[in-house]
Amino acid sequence: MKIEHLKLTNFRNYDSLELDFNKNINIFIGNNGQGKTNILESIYVLSLTKSNRYGIDSDLIKFQEEVAKIEGTVRDDALIKKQEVLITKFKKQLSINGKEIRKTRDYISNFCVISFTPNDLEIIKGSPSVRRNLLNIDISQLYNNYINYLNEYNSIIKIRNDYLKKLNLNGNSDYRYLDIINEKLIEKADKIYSYRFTFLEKINKYLPNVYKKITGLDGLVIQYDNSLGLEKYDSDTIKKKFGDKFKRNLHQELMQGITLTGPHRDDFLFSLDGMDMKNYASQGQQRMAIIAFKICELFIFKGILDSYPVLLLDDIFSEIDTKKRNKIIKFLKSDIQTIITTTDINDINDDLLKDASIYMINNNKVTKKGRINNGRRKDNK
Repeated sequence: MKIEHLKLTNFRNYDSLELDFNKNINIFIGNNGQGKTNILESIYVLSLTKSNRYGIDSDLIKFQEEVAKIEGTVRDDALIKKQEVLITKFKKQLSINGKEIRKTRDYISNFCVISFTPNDLEIIKGSPSVRRNLLNIDISQLYNNYINYLNEYNSIIKIRNDYLKKLNLNGNSDYRYLDIINEKLIEKADKIYSYRFTFLEKINKYLPNVYKKITGLDGLVIQYDNSLGLEKYDSDTIKKKFGDKFKRNLHQELMQGITLTGPHRDDFLFSLDGMDMKNYASQGQQRMAIIAFKICELFIFKGILDSYPVLLLDDIFSEIDTKKRNKIIKFLKSDIQTIITTTDINDINDDLLKDASIYMINNNKVTKKGRINNGRRKDNK
């Protein structure tokens, strides 16, 4: 997958901006606060309909404007699509080739991206919801059905929590209805577990080797810390464990009015040699673990979709030493379209600069500088 053209209207700090992209490497250079990250963010929104930064959709609209629009021309082999995300203060409208797409699940996966930003350290350091969100986004890009199961599951959770509160207030309520809700919840949870275990199995197929090649350290895996205590996916075991948990936790759930068991309570741990990296790894090791995870995602997307997603790298090389930087670059194959931001071109290696399209950003103005072919400053050889 490649993005060939991007047009922004009233998006963040841009009144209007149009860009054509190289199919391989594109590098945006400028000081902080000039709008480099906003360009990557717009591509992310074009793909997934939501920002990868904190805030609400209306924050994407330029100050004192009413509407923001992101338009992109996307190529997947011979297939070309025109995608559009229109954002107002009250709603969001999606379209592909001029046809409105009413359901997000029918829009996502038409154009896939993998993103890394400095804030991604929260994937390890942050709350379980950050890690759940990461996996939900990635799996949703690969399998449309996953979004359906996730939305249906979340709807049932709300119904169940509301009914638990009702039961707590009125002990004479019908517990048979709770059994029906439980049955529906288990059905959707089973599907979610199936996708999550499959995805993590694929990640762990690559992750130890990729991390070792970058850092020299052994033993990085993702551990699925799920509320059922499952070590592998098994539908019959899931149904039995859910039943046991619901019986055991009923009194506590009635008192709290919440569902204590299920995919919405799960966590995913970055484990290095059996130790949770959140507590025992340095920030540098954590950063390399997340980058390794993103590289593994590239392989998985290629294997399932038969094409690489677009890779968005927001100022990641400035805090990585040259040795590790060179090892990371070896994974960036020529057929992976990569869009990079940096404050200093000296942070970018020769291998990436060669034949890359260079864009300079200053005072919200983007100027394309063409390509650098083999020319290089002496201080970065």
